[in-house]
Amino acid sequence: MKRKMMIAAIISGTIIAALGICYLYFIYAPTPKEPQLSSSIMHAEMRCGTVDRTYLAYIPKHLPERPALIIALHGTAMDMEKMRSWTGYELDKLADKYGFIVLYPNGYKGNWNDFRKNSPTAASKENIDDVGFIQQLANFFVKSHQVDLKKLFVFGFSNGGQMAMRLAIEKPQFFSAVCVVSANLPTPATYAGPKEGATSRIMFVEGTKDPIVSYHGGKASLFGLQKIGDFMSANETAETFAKRNGITGVPEETKSPNGSSGISRSVEAKRWDKSGNTYVELFTVNGGGHEIPQPVFTFPRILGKTAHDFNSIEQAIEFFHIKYSR
Repeated sequence: MKRKMMIAAIISGTIIAALGICYLYFIYAPTPKEPQLSSSIMHAEMRCGTVDRTYLAYIPKHLPERPALIIALHGTAMDMEKMRSWTGYELDKLADKYGFIVLYPNGYKGNWNDFRKNSPTAASKENIDDVGFIQQLANFFVKSHQVDLKKLFVFGFSNGGQMAMRLAIEKPQFFSAVCVVSANLPTPATYAGPKEGATSRIMFVEGTKDPIVSYHGGKASLFGLQKIGDFMSANETAETFAKRNGITGVPEETKSPNGSSGISRSVEAKRWDKSGNTYVELFTVNGGGHEIPQPVFTFPRILGKTAHDFNSIEQAIEFFHIKYSR
């Protein structure tokens, strides 16, 4: 009896140790140390319809008279704190450098109500008015901090990227430009949004080894456990936005764009221009996973490789033209 109990204890201990090792190797991602900033992060609430919403705001100590505003949208099962740290606090640091405000709103029960048909999220099933919430949040800062109405931007990752695309499609007069990371458009059969009309300027950052939303399109799931939709490829997504904005020419392609963020050789870019300005831009991160390329935070290994030699956040700031707003 004692021998059986000892064997069971050894097996149990081995399983626990193996699970611990798997967690540390595949899932654990240490939060980076917060940088020294000119101001403190602010926690706040806002009532939208019948739902109380929460968000973080970073307002630098020194701002121009009409500052820009970036709203950063987190991915599935994340929250506002995690979005801030998983971007390596790059948005906060760049806000100090260039003089703009950053908001990190919380999704509803961990997600956003994007334009996927039959989305499994509570936000979609309950038809939460996330478009109204984000617009209401932006309007509040337009009034309270004199944010420039022409400088409202969105940076979205994963499910937040889906939401950013919805805002670009449904509110192009309100949001000047958006950046979408690790998210593609749903296929026509699974897309519930408007299919025609101009959009905001839009930039994409997509990894070729994304284990959740494939760069090449197709069915997507959370590690095979939950289906989250059928998606176009990254190229089809960018081309769809180009066509919607009347751009029919061949995009400019380069493997080492001359961006001030110092793009690595592993990144390729396509640009669709309109009226002398880049309107749609696709950055392909060769070997990149389901992550936000930046130099500080390393995403969990289960999400694929993090590209540290490409600062997609600073590249988004350049795409938004915020560097020239002060």
